Amino acid sequence: MAEKQLYDLVILGGGPAGATAALYGVRAGLSLVVLEKMMIGGEITSTDRLDNFPAFPEGISGAEFGMLLHQQLENLKVPVHTVEIEQVSLSGDIKTVSTSAGEFEGKTVLIATGTEPNLLGAEGEQELVGRGVSYCATCDAAFFKDREVAVVGGGNAALEETIFLDRFASKIYLIHRRDQLRGVKGLQDKVLSLPDVEVLWNTTVSKIEGDNKVRALQLKQDGEDRYLEIDGVFIYAGRTASATFLAGQDIETAGNGFIITNEKMETSLAGVYAAGDIRQKFLRQVITAASDGAVAAIAAAQALFS
Repeated sequence: MAEKQLYDLVILGGGPAGATAALYGVRAGLSLVVLEKMMIGGEITSTDRLDNFPAFPEGISGAEFGMLLHQQLENLKVPVHTVEIEQVSLSGDIKTVSTSAGEFEGKTVLIATGTEPNLLGAEGEQELVGRGVSYCATCDAAFFKDREVAVVGGGNAALEETIFLDRFASKIYLIHRRDQLRGVKGLQDKVLSLPDVEVLWNTTVSKIEGDNKVRALQLKQDGEDRYLEIDGVFIYAGRTASATFLAGQDIETAGNGFIITNEKMETSLAGVYAAGDIRQKFLRQVITAASDGAVAAIAAAQALFS
């Protein structure tokens, strides 16, 4: 790690929120650093296609979108460190972020570390992760070419990943605990039109069976037991804020750890901002994350220079 310095802004997370904050922050004259555990672009880099971001009429792959973000940061000479964030101290005038590569200090901090998938909680789930249990179809779909799989969920993520899986799997069972899907109508219509997708309404997963890989699911469908032989299961049971490093910090959060902010992305701690999917908010999309990041960076600049 480079010699420790006091930054105007330390950005935790290099997804669309954190990367956009860096772009706006540098242009506003802030000294800053981005701390990201994987790659710039964050989770969007594992998405097959991003079709709803302005100025890409043919869509763009998540990987390419991330590379373009990274190139923008490089062009502006934004320092990026690939580290694991271990803990933070955010209450004082100087904020400290402890990482796998040492400490970073900032006058302000932006938390933009996104979310992580919730576990379904079914018996056998954790034991079979990576052996047929997945939380990312765009990451793992190719392993299930011409195989039968299940998708658990009924929201936008489950529907989007079902559409992607249809390119590979021979049969997809979409398992939903209610009698109607929750995703947007356009996605619902697309999924329901796919001939290889069968929706199992009013159904929950009791157990995921397998030895060294997934073999079957034990289900409850309309109160009756059902046994379903499959080769893999993709789970979309909601998401939780990715912020275990905030343990012990007196920052106001809502359900699942999502951070509460005002319209300037200010949290309950002075000098601490939150942006992107980790915020308590109505819509979690790439474009809203980018918007949050821009607002947070300008708010931080105003607070520091006013």
